[in-house]
Amino acid sequence: MSNKGGKPPSSYRNISTRSSQRAQQAQLTRYMHEETVDESDTEELGLEEGWKLAISDFQRSVETSLKSLQRSISKLESELGKAVEFQAQRIDELENKMAAKDKESQDLSRRITALESSLTVAENENNKLERMSRRNSFRVVGIPVTQDEHCESIVKEKVLSLFNDPSDLSIERCHRDERAIGNRPPHILVRCLSYKAKSFIMKHRRTALEGQGFFIVDDLTKSDLSEKKKWAAQVKGLYESGTKLRFTGGRWRDSNIFRKLLTLLNGIFSMLL
Repeated sequence: MSNKGGKPPSSYRNISTRSSQRAQQAQLTRYMHEETVDESDTEELGLEEGWKLAISDFQRSVETSLKSLQRSISKLESELGKAVEFQAQRIDELENKMAAKDKESQDLSRRITALESSLTVAENENNKLERMSRRNSFRVVGIPVTQDEHCESIVKEKVLSLFNDPSDLSIERCHRDERAIGNRPPHILVRCLSYKAKSFIMKHRRTALEGQGFFIVDDLTKSDLSEKKKWAAQVKGLYESGTKLRFTGGRWRDSNIFRKLLTLLNGIFSMLL
């Protein structure tokens, strides 16, 4: 077959072949591109799913930890509540014991106060009894001790002989008090037969014993002697200012009061008689 003015048949075949190849190549390129897109999408989907799983695992872990922490806190709160309750009971018990001890202490304090009061009363009564037992006694201070001495003879010859009418000053007994005071010899303790004789001696002792190396004091109880010494300085000051006091019955008293009282009593007795 002639092909005037055109291409030969082989050229048409070549063109058709090349077109077909180009179409196939384009189709293959599109296919490969689609495959590449599909793989990329798959990778992105896998990464997203991985993040979701990781986040979900983290959330579950946090929730588990929070639940465990909540259980620990609840347990701690329960134990703390029990401890507080136990300590509150202990405090209540201690407060009750303290209240009981306070009451016991107050009871003991009242008992001690009562005992002290009773003891004071007993001591005062005992002192009064002892004072009465010493009522007829006095002490001679300053007579030296001699060998084989006889105290009654010493008192009669050196002491009572200095008073007027010594025969009326009868003594019941006398002896040395063994309690020596410093370098002074022990006192001679003298007991008269009557309070009248003792009162006469105590009243006139200053005049009778003036210039002698010894003196006479009342036989006081320990309590009365302490009371007398306690106010000695004040009594001396009052005496220098003209106020004379006497120590009798365990107290310093104004001697003028006694004279007035005796005068009043004598007047009452005279009226009654």
